[in-house]
Amino acid sequence: MSTIISTRPETAPAAGAARRPRRRLARRLEPVAYIAPAFVALALIVGYPVFNAIGTSFLHANLTRPGQDTFAGLANYTDLFTSATFWTVTARTLLWAGSALVVQVGLGLVIATTLNKRLVARGAIRTTLIVPWVVPTVLVALIWRFLLDPVSGPINGLLRSSGLLETPPIWLADPTWALPVLVLISAWKWTPFTAVILLAGMQQIPGEQYEAAMVDGASAWQRFLHVTIPGIRASLALVTLTTISGAINNFNGIWMFTRGGPVGATEILTTYAYRTAFMEFDFGKASAISVVIFAIMMVLAVTYFYVVEGRKGDRR
Repeated sequence: MSTIISTRPETAPAAGAARRPRRRLARRLEPVAYIAPAFVALALIVGYPVFNAIGTSFLHANLTRPGQDTFAGLANYTDLFTSATFWTVTARTLLWAGSALVVQVGLGLVIATTLNKRLVARGAIRTTLIVPWVVPTVLVALIWRFLLDPVSGPINGLLRSSGLLETPPIWLADPTWALPVLVLISAWKWTPFTAVILLAGMQQIPGEQYEAAMVDGASAWQRFLHVTIPGIRASLALVTLTTISGAINNFNGIWMFTRGGPVGATEILTTYAYRTAFMEFDFGKASAISVVIFAIMMVLAVTYFYVVEGRKGDRR
């Protein structure tokens, strides 16, 4: 009588054990497979222009001499950093971004705090508030150029008829008034976005914290400083990042109104780069300016993730 020896019971567990690590690896790689196409597309759409600009910034590239680009080393950056115009434009860019931050976040806090209370028709007010944000920049330019028209504009007409100013300034053509007016127009468009983000943060604060503060005798101002502000710290960091980066990159918001004028009073880094590239045809220098703007954006982004996301990780 022969004896049949089966190895299946012994090899089956071994085969199953070998398959389990592969399954775990497949499950871990599955999310990567979902985002890979988007990541590749983003790398092509964003990554290529960035690296191309960085490469061009090291060349003598002028549109008047097509096909004759030569290696410039750090010459474009040296010319840029030794130029008084560049530092003047950089200072104005920081002033523009800082002013936008103060006005937009200040007004956003006031609006968000008001809308966080029980109001009649609060939903309708919120809907109306968001309208300026969704208006295209081109339409914003048309609206405000009409309102600020020195001859037939309603604003100057109101100032004259009320006796406040006999001869109102030509707002967008006056070097003194052009930049402040653009800051206010930018605030009109972007403050609703800031208010919505801050309002969302305020609505995440538990009501028990306000009740406890009221029991302790805290005034409305003290509750705002010690309950609301700490509770919306992440939202404040987000709107700070988006406001500063948006202002620095806000090419359309200036070019459609003043083109960087009058006499350079509203020139910022983005309009300076555009003027250098497409009016002076110096693509090498324009790319160097773009790299500087990119470096500023990277510093802002890294600061945000270090301050906000890093603290979240420490709390976990």
